[in-house]
Amino acid sequence: MRSSLLALALLCATLAPVTSRAAGWHYYDPECPIALGAKSMKFVAMQPKKNIDRVCDALGDVGPTVIALDAPDSELREMTWDIRVIGDPKGDGIGSDAPGDIVYQLPVEKHRNGMVNFDFPFHTAGKYVLLAKLTSDDGKTEYVGRHPFTVGLMDTAETSAYLLFGAFALVVGGGFGFYYWKKKAAAA
Repeated sequence: MRSSLLALALLCATLAPVTSRAAGWHYYDPECPIALGAKSMKFVAMQPKKNIDRVCDALGDVGPTVIALDAPDSELREMTWDIRVIGDPKGDGIGSDAPGDIVYQLPVEKHRNGMVNFDFPFHTAGKYVLLAKLTSDDGKTEYVGRHPFTVGLMDTAETSAYLLFGAFALVVGGGFGFYYWKKKAAAA
């Protein structure tokens, strides 16, 4: 009995880091790129009043949120940035940049340090897209990138993690219950 419980505990300890990463429970991950043609910028979001997790694609709850963008490429730093958060009701990761679908828009300007962060209080759970349009001064070069993310929705990886934890708790609880039941039956 003890060897079975030990094997189960070792299996769960082995799977826990993989499951937690899949569920979005990770700290700053530098690989959250927004593809801008041949270039890219990094995206990270967090809800500091809720927790310290920084995520790429799934914010756990509605509420105050900080979104940060980082473009290390010097060409991108010299461009005008048009950054918008738009609704994605179809869930296709594209969204619509029609005026009625724009949830938030930063002032169009250059960010010569290559970084921008902004606070936004999401009031509605749903699917969103961060739209980044970077344009050169002469208008000849434009890079457009979209980064889909969710706010306040549970994704399948998170659901799987909760189900795995529930199954683990059920098996361990059942094992302890069976052990004590056998012990009590043997004593009687």
